[in-house]
Amino acid sequence: MWLQHEFPYRKHFDRNKCIFIHIPKAAGTSVLAALGKKGEKGRDHVSWQTYKKADSKKFNNYFKFSFVRNPYDRALSAYNYILFGGNQGERDRIVAKVINEYADFNDFVERGLWKGVFRSHLLFLPQSSFVMDANDILMVDFLGHFETLEKDFKYVADQLGLNCGITHHNRGRLTSSESEDMAEMSQETREKLSVLYAQDFMNFGYDF
Repeated sequence: MWLQHEFPYRKHFDRNKCIFIHIPKAAGTSVLAALGKKGEKGRDHVSWQTYKKADSKKFNNYFKFSFVRNPYDRALSAYNYILFGGNQGERDRIVAKVINEYADFNDFVERGLWKGVFRSHLLFLPQSSFVMDANDILMVDFLGHFETLEKDFKYVADQLGLNCGITHHNRGRLTSSESEDMAEMSQETREKLSVLYAQDFMNFGYDF
């Protein structure tokens, strides 16, 4: 009974005796591919609470890990990703039409995120909500960083006995110009993001 593959536990999790908490836009697609995910569509972006509630025995015994990303970069990446349709078909296309109404990323943060329109959207939720408890205690065994993906995943692979590296999938259509987008991010936008994601900056060691 313990190894039944019931949501949110997938075959690649049970096979590797692990729980990967997939935070949106933080290299999760690459990690899942390295774990052997095949043929399962959709986003399993759920928090540690969901895994624990579903099966506390697995939660306590499996190796739990996640990856986080600089909040400025992640917000910009999520914006660009949805702007070009995401991966959920009609649902994401509808959201893309709304995002297209903003002049640029700075305008989106000002009128979309800051005023609450997109604050509860899955791709813009604080990363801390996925891996931290109410007391800001980390609920995974290892927390890797997008910025050091290959090195950090090697540690995960060693823990799981995997003989594989990682290839960065799903980078997004605007990766080649993200540095320009970052340069155009206004100081006011950065200040708003630093407030919206203050918990992430403090919990994960990123600079405001």
